[in-house]
Amino acid sequence: MHDMPKSVERWYKLWINQFPESWHPSDLERFYMFVSVLVHRVHKSRDRYWLEKNMRADRPQLSENDIEAYCDLFEHLRDYSNVWKSQQARLVAEDTLRKQR
Repeated sequence: MHDMPKSVERWYKLWINQFPESWHPSDLERFYMFVSVLVHRVHKSRDRYWLEKNMRADRPQLSENDIEAYCDLFEHLRDYSNVWKSQQARLVAEDTLRKQR
């Protein structure tokens, strides 16, 4: 586990030590929990290459397709969590407030 924050290590191990290659809903839920804790509790941003490096080291039997799919999903979840922090969200909120006045 390269550069794995202590606060998310438990969640990462819970997911990666099961069978992420099965894509079972329970495995996906463990992955979502890991990403959620990472995004909301860790200040240093991690990217898909960080996740890919860890997955390759900790679960070498994962296929390239599985690694790529999990990294894509990771990016999507991470970016989605920042939607309300975006410039567009601020503009929409200001417009809504202005219309209410």
